[in-house]
Amino acid sequence: MMLIAVTLFACLDSTAKLGGAVVPAIEVVWFRFTIHFVLVAILLNPWRAPTAWRTTAPKLQVARAAVQIACTGLNFLALSYLQIAQTLSIQFMGPIFVTLLSVLFLGEVVGRYRWSAIFISFIGVLIITRPGVGEFNPAFGFIILSVLIGASYSIITRRLAATESAGSMLLIMAALPAIILTPLMPFIWVWPADYADWLPLVGTGFFGAISHYFHIQAHRYAQASFLAPLQYFQFLAVLVLGFAIFGDVPTMWTLLGTLVLVGSGLFIWYRERKIAQAEKRKRLSQIALGAA
Repeated sequence: MMLIAVTLFACLDSTAKLGGAVVPAIEVVWFRFTIHFVLVAILLNPWRAPTAWRTTAPKLQVARAAVQIACTGLNFLALSYLQIAQTLSIQFMGPIFVTLLSVLFLGEVVGRYRWSAIFISFIGVLIITRPGVGEFNPAFGFIILSVLIGASYSIITRRLAATESAGSMLLIMAALPAIILTPLMPFIWVWPADYADWLPLVGTGFFGAISHYFHIQAHRYAQASFLAPLQYFQFLAVLVLGFAIFGDVPTMWTLLGTLVLVGSGLFIWYRERKIAQAEKRKRLSQIALGAA
């Protein structure tokens, strides 16, 4: 289910890039969330899932939805100028900002190994973006800002997970952006030229909803630490779709920087697994001593 989810995330980026070629990015964002909301509302209707329509933290839910609008809008805007593989590579630096914000707002303790991995991740980003080099594209700024904002999305989600149902977060995440963006549509609306142009726009909402469904289901049956490395499969899916649909061939710098980013992410995952295993052995040892 996790592999299906990350593959569908790649499909979401591909349809967003196609849609952004025929209508404004903000209109693509509207399609993404409105169709997402309709599909989820049908699946999680008030009779089937009443808890999905209730919340005990409306302010945080609104903040999370607002962050999602900004994040998605910047990502779709960057996709108009960059290869999908380039934007996804930069998104791999998300753990850097999440870790920094976790220290500032959640009081989490970060050791030297994780800080080292974060520094290496930053080097990977510099390899991909190559600031100061003639090939540097200002659109990299859009995706970096999207990742930075997305880190706060992760922090808010952690806070909400303690009190809110997964259904409510999935539903409100789509409902509020659709409600906020709908009044703007008459002023920026561009009609797709033909029926074929409607397909990627509808696809953004479809792939957005279905991918998040499989993502949530995967986390119901497996620990996050086990699922985390599987997200890197998305890069392979992006490479295939990028070449098949757009003829994109990633540069040597994109591949090298991605290798550095993925390596640092896997190192953090490996360290977390080791620490968790050590703590588990320690608890079992204490239980055994207590029983004796």
